[in-house]
Amino acid sequence: MRGRKFSEFWQLGIALVAFSVLLMATIGYNSEFDLRARDSFYRAVRYLELPAVVLKDVAGGVLLVSEEKRLLLETIDSLQRENVALRVQLNNLQSLKELNGPAMPTAFKAGVNTLKARIIYRHPGWWWRYISVDRGGADGVKRGMPVLSGKYVVGRVFLAEDRTSIVELITSPDLRMPVVVEETRDIGVLSGNGKGKMVLSYMPKDVPLQQGMKVVSAFAMDNFLPGLLVGTIEGIQEESNEDDFRSYDIKPSADLSQLRSVTILEVM
Repeated sequence: MRGRKFSEFWQLGIALVAFSVLLMATIGYNSEFDLRARDSFYRAVRYLELPAVVLKDVAGGVLLVSEEKRLLLETIDSLQRENVALRVQLNNLQSLKELNGPAMPTAFKAGVNTLKARIIYRHPGWWWRYISVDRGGADGVKRGMPVLSGKYVVGRVFLAEDRTSIVELITSPDLRMPVVVEETRDIGVLSGNGKGKMVLSYMPKDVPLQQGMKVVSAFAMDNFLPGLLVGTIEGIQEESNEDDFRSYDIKPSADLSQLRSVTILEVM
């Protein structure tokens, strides 16, 4: 019985092989049927491998995003450190500016020697008239030299001794200096009121001046560079409206109440 089944199995196998050979001989290897069969097989295989391809692309994208994120974080960290360093530098420069006053413009430095001086004495009774500084004739200081705080006029040297000097402030009633209104180019005479401000006199009535206009030094003053900022117009002195002229109240540009150091100029 067992031998019979085995014989039938071989007969079936031989029949299938013979049928396959006959089928291949009939349709040909490169027939349309063969091409369709192979195409169907490739499509089935493609769908089977699609998840693996998608997974590969996703994994590659995740790695790319991770790398870009890492580089971005490194860039942000570098910019943050640079920002902190710049803020520190800015803070140091601001502190230095507050200590020494506004920087003198480069245009003023041409043909001018500058000498830093420290204020060593200021009598309360002469607060708006005179200050004493620690530079004198031995340092090249001479009577009449202009004295600035940053780019703003403070006064001029009144007396130069060997190691110290006395500076007469622009708010002193005894100091007279010719000035120019920068916006109109009108010339007048500036004098202090002894109380922290100044008066601009001999300004024509037909040229009304506005609050905030700048008053600068004129050519006519010995040892002074023209164009140095002295103060700004605050308003008209109503009681002085006589004849053909007007007088104006002037506010100093320099903060004379908090002076700690000044710059003495020697015009070459």
